Amino acid sequence: MQGEGFWVGLDVGADELVACMVDAEGRVRAEEAMPTCPLRVSAFMEKHATDKAPIGLEAGSSCLALTRKLRQAGFRVHAFDTRQVSKFLAIRQNKTDANDARGIADVVRMGRGVVAEVYIKSAECQQLRSKLAIRQKLVRHRMAGESAIRSAFRLNSGRLDRCFSAVDLRRKVTAELERIRDVEGVDLIDDVMPLLSICEATRKHLEVSDRKLNKLAQRHPICGRFMEIPGVGFLTALSVYSAIENPSRFVRNEDAGAYFGLVPRVRQSGQSIQRLGISKMGNTMTRSHLITAASVLMRLKDADCDLQDWAKALAARADSRRARTALARKLAVTMLSMWRSGNPFKARALSEPLDP
Repeated sequence: MQGEGFWVGLDVGADELVACMVDAEGRVRAEEAMPTCPLRVSAFMEKHATDKAPIGLEAGSSCLALTRKLRQAGFRVHAFDTRQVSKFLAIRQNKTDANDARGIADVVRMGRGVVAEVYIKSAECQQLRSKLAIRQKLVRHRMAGESAIRSAFRLNSGRLDRCFSAVDLRRKVTAELERIRDVEGVDLIDDVMPLLSICEATRKHLEVSDRKLNKLAQRHPICGRFMEIPGVGFLTALSVYSAIENPSRFVRNEDAGAYFGLVPRVRQSGQSIQRLGISKMGNTMTRSHLITAASVLMRLKDADCDLQDWAKALAARADSRRARTALARKLAVTMLSMWRSGNPFKARALSEPLDP
């Protein structure tokens, strides 16, 4: 069979990539720089009679579309975790694109059982993830702008109360600007109004975006079931769904906790065993959504479910921060269990054990 005994590594950039083919002894048999284009990669594979050889690359943003198109063309493509691959590549003294491509080829040849592979999502699911990521960046942008306004008010004996909408923000900022000018004799209009316009526009965009995302989650059969869990809103439901996409990837429901980095790390040396903080592996955004959902669930007064009782009992023995993290892990496990089984959420007598 063509390609047996050969492995190909791609060091992919936004505009260019380097392809390197190695044999069973790790010797370079072919190497070529080319534009980041699936047709050029296909031509490289056909030229060197390696159309059946496995291809490896780092799972960065530049490789997602390339990976999908190469797989559609019939190639075996393996996308590896960037952090783990970078440690493998750090063995080489000089970091060049050619050395990185050769190192990735060696990962395909020797390290596929050690270096974690990344699941490449469908284009539709990736688009949903992009919407959530953009929303998160806009929220941070809005918070930074409003914090700057609050700071300017505070320096001049003013304050900005919590705002719940773009209209509410403009009303309160305008009123406080007039008060500071009349009482303190300081005119902040020229400094604050540009920030207000940016924050107001961002809030309006987020309000429209959140309504669309909320409708999407409610109409979606999986996300709609997720939202039956107290504390789980449309953002958490969409985030968990788009992060997993295919529940059959998990052998056990409990693996969802490790997938989102919500399980403790273990360090063992001889007779010494240390349990450290959570691993924080996986997607940071989805983990933060799960933590937020857990915080909401712990504060609800009328939740009346086993999950809340379990978290409160754990908080009484440990502390609220650890209980919140453990509840976030339990939420991830519960949602995956509901997804795989097709069952609705049960507030009492959950099928999953509630051991901490």
